[in-house]
Amino acid sequence: IGPLSVASLFKNVAKSAWNRMEEDSYCNDIESTWTEKSASLHRTVHFENYNVALDFVNQVNDMSTNDMDHHANISFQHHCVDGVDVTLEFFTYEVNDLTEKDYQAARKVNTILNNFRNNTTTIINMSDFTYDLKEESIAMFPAEPRGSSRLLRVEPDGTIQHYDKFSNHALSLLQDSHIVFNESKVVNARLSVSDNNNNNDTKNNNIEMMILDLGDENLLQKHCTDAKLKVMIRKENVQKGETFYAEEEVNTPSSPPTTAFRVSEVIGPWLEDDSSDGNGTECWVEFLFTDGNHSSPTTTVGSFLERAGSVPIPPYLNRNVEASDTTSYNNVYASGEGSVAAPTAGLHFTNSILKQIGSDNITFLTLHVGAGTFKPVLTENAYDHAMHGENFVVSVTEIKRIIQSLQKDKPLVVVGTTSCRTLESLYWCGVKQILQLKDKKKKVLLHQEDNDNMLTLEQHEWRELMNHADNITAIDAFNAIIDNNNNSK
Repeated sequence: IGPLSVASLFKNVAKSAWNRMEEDSYCNDIESTWTEKSASLHRTVHFENYNVALDFVNQVNDMSTNDMDHHANISFQHHCVDGVDVTLEFFTYEVNDLTEKDYQAARKVNTILNNFRNNTTTIINMSDFTYDLKEESIAMFPAEPRGSSRLLRVEPDGTIQHYDKFSNHALSLLQDSHIVFNESKVVNARLSVSDNNNNNDTKNNNIEMMILDLGDENLLQKHCTDAKLKVMIRKENVQKGETFYAEEEVNTPSSPPTTAFRVSEVIGPWLEDDSSDGNGTECWVEFLFTDGNHSSPTTTVGSFLERAGSVPIPPYLNRNVEASDTTSYNNVYASGEGSVAAPTAGLHFTNSILKQIGSDNITFLTLHVGAGTFKPVLTENAYDHAMHGENFVVSVTEIKRIIQSLQKDKPLVVVGTTSCRTLESLYWCGVKQILQLKDKKKKVLLHQEDNDNMLTLEQHEWRELMNHADNITAIDAFNAIIDNNNNSK
């Protein structure tokens, strides 16, 4: 409001133009989804029946009334059993021309349409997946020796085959395939803490503090004073500023804990089901140090966890950690600590099996598993469950090797859900790059922060991308990743 300098006005116009150009093309590309004619924007959408079309129009009307105060002219054209067409038109009456408000409204309609098409079919009832698992059916310890576990094979037609020993049959099942492993190693991510500095008082001792996600791949090498940890403290209603003390084996009644944690930020409650050890609080904590010689501010996060933490075996095992878990709860090919839960599908592979498969037929990638893998789904519709994010690393060399295998029609065997969701995420990141970078001019104008965003995938973002990825193969997507990250390894 008020007079603006020419410089400020130009800056605002330039910023608006830049933001408009940067709009996500896969769901907000007006040129490819709307027709501009007679100073107005038009789009026609087909629906299978009138009721579905009316639901969509009601959502558009709610957006127009509550968000934009800018309504579309809407018309219906019925085609009997062939469905109904809905035509929307935006223009600004006051100036008898198109304005930015028309484009904003059209983009919002695009988003509504994408979400509408996705949500109308997205119901995953948890009750459909409920079953009784007897406690005696859960193996408390892995089979010895490694590789001697039994194997179950399920064919696409439902045929089931039982094998007596994994190591005797794995090679025949993997013959002429390219195998993908997650080589992330488990860190000692579970700590026992107390909320007072008096070990003689057992009332508030042995509180579980579980690291949820190590996030930064360099966090383990950082000095404790420079680090913040995202954790779950199994105590409800934890407040900002509360202090918890690490219960290290070196502590004695005369030597209280030397390492403590102060809650710097409370994220919210950590809710679990009735069969768990109870609810807790999700928060960020910082290291504190008291007098003593067991820890110091120069101690690294990795060395502290190695000494004070324990292997985060799954809670459903319902037992204490043993020394053997350090080895048995890690894969033989594990390299680079970062996971707070093991990629367990690879635990059956031995060094002998890997040698027989051959390095030319193996790809290693890294996804550091977060504690969200332990968190129960408490919503009835699994689609509403909020997932924790995870970081993954795949070298350009390994991506190229996967592409070569796909080009040769070589079967790709992905070991475990962690490896699988890494490749799936990589595919959708490639799809995003193809859709947003198809214009060469836009490639030149792309900033580094935009490029970083290309390698980030939100929980439901793939559903929007799926509407535009019909003809994009895995080879196309992986090549796009390589082409747009030439400076990366």
